[in-house]
Amino acid sequence: MSADDRGKVLFIDLTSGSIEEVILEERFYRDFIGGVGLGVRILYERMKPNVDPLGSDNILGFVAGLLTGTPVPCAPRYMVVAKSPLTGTWGDTGSGGYFGHELRTAGYSAVFFTGISLKPVYLWLSDGRAELRDAAHLWGKETYETGEILRQELGDQGVRVACIGPAGESLSLLASVMNDVGDAAGRSGLGAVMGSKRLKAIAVRGKGKVPVADRQRLSALRKSFLEGTDVYSRLKQYGTIEETVEDITLGIAGIKNWSLLGAEAFPNYSKFDCDELVNKYETGKHTCWGCPIACKGYFRIEKGPYAIDKTPKTEYETVAAFGPMCFNDDIESIIQAGDICNRYGIDTISTGTVTAFAMECYENGIIDKKETDGIELTWGNASAMLAMLGKIVRREGLGAVLADGCKRASERIGRGSEKCAMHVHGQELGFQDARFWPGRGLIYSCDPTPGRHTSGILPIATTRRRNIAPYPEMQFPKVDLLDYQAVGPLHATGSNYYQFINACGFCLFACGYAPMPTADYVSAVTGWDFTMAEGLKVGRRIQALRQAFNTREGLRPDDFRLPERISKPSMAGQFAGKQIDFGALRDSFYTAMGWDTKSGWPKEAALRELGLMELVGPDRSKAVKK
Repeated sequence: MSADDRGKVLFIDLTSGSIEEVILEERFYRDFIGGVGLGVRILYERMKPNVDPLGSDNILGFVAGLLTGTPVPCAPRYMVVAKSPLTGTWGDTGSGGYFGHELRTAGYSAVFFTGISLKPVYLWLSDGRAELRDAAHLWGKETYETGEILRQELGDQGVRVACIGPAGESLSLLASVMNDVGDAAGRSGLGAVMGSKRLKAIAVRGKGKVPVADRQRLSALRKSFLEGTDVYSRLKQYGTIEETVEDITLGIAGIKNWSLLGAEAFPNYSKFDCDELVNKYETGKHTCWGCPIACKGYFRIEKGPYAIDKTPKTEYETVAAFGPMCFNDDIESIIQAGDICNRYGIDTISTGTVTAFAMECYENGIIDKKETDGIELTWGNASAMLAMLGKIVRREGLGAVLADGCKRASERIGRGSEKCAMHVHGQELGFQDARFWPGRGLIYSCDPTPGRHTSGILPIATTRRRNIAPYPEMQFPKVDLLDYQAVGPLHATGSNYYQFINACGFCLFACGYAPMPTADYVSAVTGWDFTMAEGLKVGRRIQALRQAFNTREGLRPDDFRLPERISKPSMAGQFAGKQIDFGALRDSFYTAMGWDTKSGWPKEAALRELGLMELVGPDRSKAVKK
């Protein structure tokens, strides 16, 4: 399998309208695989440090996983990459659905954008051809409508669209990139980068096939996987909402803006029972391309103030965001909130959290009804929550203040509101409490995309569920989660594995719930003699380059701190009353990764081992902005 079989890479200057096609060398794929790996490799080399995230010099990339578009099951994902305007750090966010598959079958591995268009445009990709087209008629449209207009305009219902909604157009730093119907590349505020470039959408149609080196071997691997999919039965039946009640009762999900935890603090948690939700609201199932699990579905609310004919099945993070975080037990209002976020193109995790922030500010008298335009923003007030959400997605009144996240909202409001702002370096946290899983706090504060809810789910799975891959390198022992010296290396290995499977295009749930022969799939598709040891090294290389990106921006480990509220001992969960030393855990993780614990810069020995010395160079901590 030659390098050009993996698809062309496009470099598009939106200022001039120029489009350049490039075939990358084999080593780019072998060393970085695809997805986030290929993305960080391109951006690190081509983008200068300290660029304005919403300026013309920021590079915005859409990068498919290496295995995306092939018959490999559960590998449909693509990544969006850029410098994050929300955090000022490395930014990446991914999505499943069908867009990544279509990108690959159209003949492309990745598309990178620089510059700023004078007017709204969209990119049309079709079987090896690329064209920028006018999007003035799409500007202001919601995401679902944008996709439908483009499919009708292009005369093909098979066209797949990734686009922004009004939130991205108005440069909300919480804006997401949406594809298909409700699939979100939601985090890091990269929808705002797309909006800043006046890039409304990418429409793609592919009718080709991604080459596979050894189809017989791939068929055998696929058959073996399909025979074991019964382990996904709960995920298949319920989707990610299967964990909602458990996470509330165990003290994992935050309640009232992370001020409370546990069943006693949210006594109506049974309203979120996954059987009840699916039986009452689900009207059908659907799936990402090539996935036999089919965890997704559609919800319908037949009548009442939140009636809605059809919306994607609500996921755990959305329920947690607009449910317990806002002390709201009205599930129908939560389903409605998720639909609004999808249509306007805004991240549910951050938006729910900033709404809870506003509720706490209202409770404490920091803001009043004059500032909320008369909205009684009290805890659990579902109608008020939705009214404020409407202001956020349209950047109206107080919503314009909240639309850029908790950090900036607290800076604008002042008056002690910063104590209510739950974020790490600007990004709101995923809804798994760091004091229940200490490694989660490590991920929130140590991953180059701070506050993220995904990058550590795999190492957590090793301590909660089972070993996650049929390879000796991944047979993790059970460890004491407060043994920092033991947990740091475990999370380093798990983090590297996550970056590897992410670069391949795998769904993290598919890889986290059961063994997945990830390295064998890479070998079958590419023809490489590829091992899990090499996969883990790829993941470590990706992590090192993402970390170097941040350090080159002048960022240091101490810039990434958990909110004080989450650093204090928990009142619920398995470590209730115990103080967790997140600093010691961070140092253990950094040491295992080969990063300097003071500057954060990957050490020279690690860079040489990973083949990054020529690209990154030695520790530049004294040469970059403090």
